Amino acid sequence: MKLIKAVTFLLLTTVLYLFACNSSKKIQSSPVAEEVFVPVSTIALYDKPLDTIKKHITGQRWQLIYSTGGIAGDQMNRFDSTYYTLTKSGKLITEKEGKTEEAPYTWEETRDIFTGNNIYVIAGIVQWKVEGIYNDTLRLSDNFVDGFGYALIRSR
Repeated sequence: MKLIKAVTFLLLTTVLYLFACNSSKKIQSSPVAEEVFVPVSTIALYDKPLDTIKKHITGQRWQLIYSTGGIAGDQMNRFDSTYYTLTKSGKLITEKEGKTEEAPYTWEETRDIFTGNNIYVIAGIVQWKVEGIYNDTLRLSDNFVDGFGYALIRSR
């Protein structure tokens, strides 16, 4: 009886081990499948690698809805027709009141003034920290004292 239990245990352990090894294999996808991106409605981005941040926000047109902050932190500005597009080639396209402007931007790794952690920011004219996308709203914030937080939605 002990021998049967030992053999059963060994056989069960072997089967579970083989199952676990096979289930962890990655499935290769075609290059076409990797290019298809489906936007998510909620994802924190401030602690993600740069390629993940870029994947979620570059190449899309974002409408600026409002900004809050300032010296007392209670200033609120609403926007009707301001749009931003971060191109993959490093251009920040701003559309405002029928006028379009382009300015260069870069991604820089810097220290978050609030947490002290290293983060990636959009640098150029501004220095925006990418907080994340929450309920389909892109949240950006200035990475300096008395800065503003921004809410943007995908333009359709």
